[in-house]
Amino acid sequence: MKETSKYNQFRFVGNIRVDEIQPWFDFDKGKPWDEGEIPWILENKVRREILIYLAKNGVSSMEEIHEHLNFSPAPLLVSAEEFIPNVKFQWTRETIENHLLILEWYKLIKKEGSKYHLTFPIFFMEQIRDIEEITTILAKNWIKIIKESKKEIDAKLKLFSKFNVPLQEILLEKTMEKLHDFLKEENLLPNVPNIKSLWAEQLRKIKFEEWVAQNF
Repeated sequence: MKETSKYNQFRFVGNIRVDEIQPWFDFDKGKPWDEGEIPWILENKVRREILIYLAKNGVSSMEEIHEHLNFSPAPLLVSAEEFIPNVKFQWTRETIENHLLILEWYKLIKKEGSKYHLTFPIFFMEQIRDIEEITTILAKNWIKIIKESKKEIDAKLKLFSKFNVPLQEILLEKTMEKLHDFLKEENLLPNVPNIKSLWAEQLRKIKFEEWVAQNF
């Protein structure tokens, strides 16, 4: 049935040529999705301040978060280096509650009773240095284990020699996944899902897998 509305005369007549947006690009920006960008959830200053406060102070109530979250107005006519405002403004309770709900919805924080806590670690520079030391200890010990198992591993790898491709990186990645599963089985890690990515990244992964299935 032909459309007879007043808008029919404005309809596009011709061939529409639109390239399919590949799954490794942001759907709204056409940029590669592996470029480091701040997720929209963390673009908001209040939400960032809430996460930083919980990282510094641990489990906190709504009252504690509201009391300590404040900000200074930015100078308009001079640079921040020339003038540091002494006035502090406090976010309203409604503002804090709204942003807490958003963070809770995206599972970045969790509310238990009247207290909020982070569901993922936020590290400061001192903590990152400590973690680097721990990972160095673990890596050096794993090198010892790999050296001790080298003959057994090489014997198994001969089965893949016909492919003539390096497998070391694949083995390391699979080993890490298996180690994670074993640690959970031994109750050495909390038996909860690991928050690796936000919903948008998961959606892109699904789209990528669909694209691979269609094109290969």
